Amino acid sequence: MPEIRTLIKKLAPLLEEDSDVFRELSTFFGDGAKIEMHRDDLSKFLQDNRTFEVVRVSGKSYKDCVYELVDNYPEMMDAIGMLRYYKAPAGKIKWEEVEAAEIAMGNELTTNAYGWAPDAWTIFESSETEHSLVAIVALDSLL
Repeated sequence: MPEIRTLIKKLAPLLEEDSDVFRELSTFFGDGAKIEMHRDDLSKFLQDNRTFEVVRVSGKSYKDCVYELVDNYPEMMDAIGMLRYYKAPAGKIKWEEVEAAEIAMGNELTTNAYGWAPDAWTIFESSETEHSLVAIVALDSLL
């Protein structure tokens, strides 16, 4: 974890350590992810001329989380990069449900999703009873 924090500081020296974005990037690239993320995605994500936002949603399923994100945060359509992670309720991760949610994400956000740099996701086990999704979004600061 300290290694990823050092890398975030190096790539984005103006990003405050106590900010939501810094914390969620540390989580996304930290220990415990069921799909390990490539560090190159971090450098792509933290490019110049971007602003960042963190969105948290929850639902009865991973797919519900995706629809909650799309329906209640229309600015996601303007994203130029997104890193996201799901939190699985206690118990075994149902990978087919995560895959269905990611297909729904692609279907809902087809206008810009294919140009996102980067577009990556992972999942963590959680002790919570509800599914949740945390999206770390990059927006073009020049707009």
